[in-house]
Amino acid sequence: MPIAQDLFSLQGKSVLLTGATAGLGRRFAETLSEAGAKVAIVGRRAALLAEIAEKNPGCVPVQADLAQPSIVPDVVARATDAVGAIDVLVNNAAYIAGGVRAEDETPDDIDTTLNVNLVSPIRLAQAVFPAMKERGRGSIINVTSIVARAGIARFPQATYAASKGGLEAITREWAAQWARHGIRVNAIAPGFFESEMTSQVIHHEKVQNWILDNTLIPRHGTAADFDGALLYLASDASGYVTGQTLVVDGGWTAH
Repeated sequence: MPIAQDLFSLQGKSVLLTGATAGLGRRFAETLSEAGAKVAIVGRRAALLAEIAEKNPGCVPVQADLAQPSIVPDVVARATDAVGAIDVLVNNAAYIAGGVRAEDETPDDIDTTLNVNLVSPIRLAQAVFPAMKERGRGSIINVTSIVARAGIARFPQATYAASKGGLEAITREWAAQWARHGIRVNAIAPGFFESEMTSQVIHHEKVQNWILDNTLIPRHGTAADFDGALLYLASDASGYVTGQTLVVDGGWTAH
């Protein structure tokens, strides 16, 4: 096998992927499966999970709503039963009360955003930690956002930004605490790309022009643009990398 292909291979790896039915999640599921991983795909929508699993034989559906963090132990138990002890955790699930100004966010929106985007990822990492520690290896990948490091008032999302900022911070702290156990923890921070969450606004001419005017690579991102970052952090190619956030934003935060 060529060196590059071998480095990025996930053959024999077991992955737990959240948020698998929307946004980047579906592409992540396909990419991980194609790289040889067995993937427990977690999401709320059973029909979509079944569809993804049917098209990607390496994927196994695990239906769950991570707005309820108390179900995390059950999610990890079902995922482990389905694909084996988890080698790679991808905390990708996200919720955003889009377009709501900071002063108008409701208690329910705040609670749901924090539960899905921060509390459940923390509990998922805690739940997979013992098995990773026992085996002396593991990779945790948190999907954050450029709003963790840049205010973007044109898209009001205060609590979402706070949750992603927290996830980026805890990426570094987990990396510092768990490196001695062979567990690497990194993050991917997407910029603007088309997804279910952004589709209602991203096609507006003014929004498109504003994004393109502020992005060094003059186009919107696509889900495929994250394949390399995901495989790099999940595989042995990044064996000496931990505590880092890989920003995939076309250069938005570079200026």
